[in-house]
Amino acid sequence: MARADRTAATERDTAPAQTDEWRLRYHVGDLVHYTEWTTDFPTVENYYEQYRRGDCAHDVVIERREVLG
Repeated sequence: MARADRTAATERDTAPAQTDEWRLRYHVGDLVHYTEWTTDFPTVENYYEQYRRGDCAHDVVIERREVLG
């Protein structure tokens, strides 16, 4: 069975995968609301557009955090 070359050079040349998580922060009246953190940015972006154009929410912001593996 063939095995991958796990020398120090090959381990050093590859960077660990880093993912970002996104959530929406918005205000309704004086209350601040947050969606759950997710890696699915298109969904958060879609919610952002809906909330930004709607009448109920204001100060709509997309927040990002890096998840280090």
